[in-house]
Amino acid sequence: MPVTKINLSSSAGVDQYTLINEQKTLAVMILNYGATITHILTPDKTGHIRDVALGFDDYEGYLHGSNPYFGAVIGRYANRIGEGKFTVNDKEYNLPINNGPNALHGGLKGFDKKIWDVEVVSEAPASIRLTYISEDGEEGYPGKLTTQVTYTVTNDNELQLEYTATTDQDTVVNLTNHSYFNLAGVELNPKIFDTEIAMNGVKGHLEVDDNSLPTGRVVPFAEAEVMDFSGPNAGKTIGARVKEVQGGTYDHPYVIHDNFVLDTTTLPLQKDVVVAHAPETGITMSLSTTEPGFQFYTGKFIADGAFTGKKSQNNAAGIGAFSGFCLETARNPNAPNNESWRGSVVLPPGEKYAGKTVYTFGIRS
Repeated sequence: MPVTKINLSSSAGVDQYTLINEQKTLAVMILNYGATITHILTPDKTGHIRDVALGFDDYEGYLHGSNPYFGAVIGRYANRIGEGKFTVNDKEYNLPINNGPNALHGGLKGFDKKIWDVEVVSEAPASIRLTYISEDGEEGYPGKLTTQVTYTVTNDNELQLEYTATTDQDTVVNLTNHSYFNLAGVELNPKIFDTEIAMNGVKGHLEVDDNSLPTGRVVPFAEAEVMDFSGPNAGKTIGARVKEVQGGTYDHPYVIHDNFVLDTTTLPLQKDVVVAHAPETGITMSLSTTEPGFQFYTGKFIADGAFTGKKSQNNAAGIGAFSGFCLETARNPNAPNNESWRGSVVLPPGEKYAGKTVYTFGIRS
């Protein structure tokens, strides 16, 4: 069966779903807890199956205090909102502060820590839809928000993520997935410094202040060579210049387009915006999306010594800082407080928030 389910915790009501394509060249496991991607299994250049996602075999691992959102869907608002404040209809809302002076990733108990309802959409291709209803006032956000995330595994070795959300009163929303990828597999290389990155059609990155909030200025790559993985810099490794980057890690919002609409699925899917390649295994992963940007994060703040690999990773030791990288497609950080960006995140009743992201896996010999 292309879609199967096992129970990981009867007391907590946590199930794990496995989606696999017909050729068995891509299998993805997903929890109803946090709509979390736990495993991504794909063959390397020798035919060996590698698990290229960081995470845990059991549900309890995701409750660990140092879990940096491994594989989870982030909401109600992904990334940062400055001072935890925003205004809708002339009313100011105050959110829990959990990241310096900012509200981060939906609050103290965001969508990553909720049990979602699950329905099987299709067996061929393997597809499930997860639904979470966030009540008015949850984590300080207004409105009852109904969010759905559909995961599909295709015969083209694609993992497709489709997001939708609707509300009963004006609110803000910004959704992403926080998977950490290691395309070598952590048992072979517990660091991602040798991973090669190429960017296509990316305009630059958003300048951020000392609190990691965008100033509103797009910095073109011509002014920030260390951030550039396009043109002559395409294929540079993560480790080649990371020490030169602000903060000693890539943790910056990159810009794809400036169409700040609520439903980005009305826009073209931007193909192969990022292509990552691990020379050790030959595994490649390309990112395509309708979203205006993505956060590129190289995992500096993963706790050293707190985690080991899964059984599919031979229980590898050494997981910690720089063991995985994230490509979090989303709307811009702090968009509710930027007039040019608000239209992409302020959702009224009767309208739909939507976006699509595709991770495609392959092999480069």
